[in-house]
Amino acid sequence: MKRIVIILALALFACSLHAQTDTLPDTARCGQSPRQFSINLGVSAGASLLFPTNDQSPYYSRYGFTLHIPLVAQWRFAPHWRLISGLRYDFSWLPLYYNVESTADQGLAFRTEPTVATHHNHLFTSHVGIPVEVEWRPWTSDKNILSLSVDLFAGYAVNQSIILKEQTPSSAGDAVSRLKSPLQPWKVEVGFNVSSSLIGLIHGIRLFTNLLPTYVDPTTGSKIYSSGITMYL
Repeated sequence: MKRIVIILALALFACSLHAQTDTLPDTARCGQSPRQFSINLGVSAGASLLFPTNDQSPYYSRYGFTLHIPLVAQWRFAPHWRLISGLRYDFSWLPLYYNVESTADQGLAFRTEPTVATHHNHLFTSHVGIPVEVEWRPWTSDKNILSLSVDLFAGYAVNQSIILKEQTPSSAGDAVSRLKSPLQPWKVEVGFNVSSSLIGLIHGIRLFTNLLPTYVDPTTGSKIYSSGITMYL
């Protein structure tokens, strides 16, 4: 419960940093005509519930934290339709569910021997990629009363690592090791989004799935896919 509260607090802080710029003249912003084209820079964050295909994997995680920093262009090609694309940076943090240890091949394995130590393992990933989103709004106003959209994000992992933190009662400090993650570098995510500025604290929900394997286990060679739901603040 404490970790979930921390995730929500971080997401709220990130959303407070949201900024937007556009290339249209002031007359368009004053409501004289709907904006046909704009360039947006923003920050969005949310808590994710994950549904991996293998819940017995040492990389299994039930939830996580997601941060998006997009620089995109929006084009209103019809009164109710928008096309959005550009460049996006994604950061994610996943606390791993099982207590695991590292292996010689830089993978993870379950602990089998009795131990008094507890492990707090975390997976960090950063992706840079191109999002493409098609959005439909029932109302033509620039205010996001309600919008539905489908999106595709193709990204490459610029950083990925696993932090293994072992706390031993007999030691004065913690033993921390960093492993190279076996996650696959490429990610192709498909998502369905519902968002509104009138919902309240949660202004958007996204269902997503990765069309490519999220990672390949270095010992068994099994491919693990992932999907989930993200609630954005």
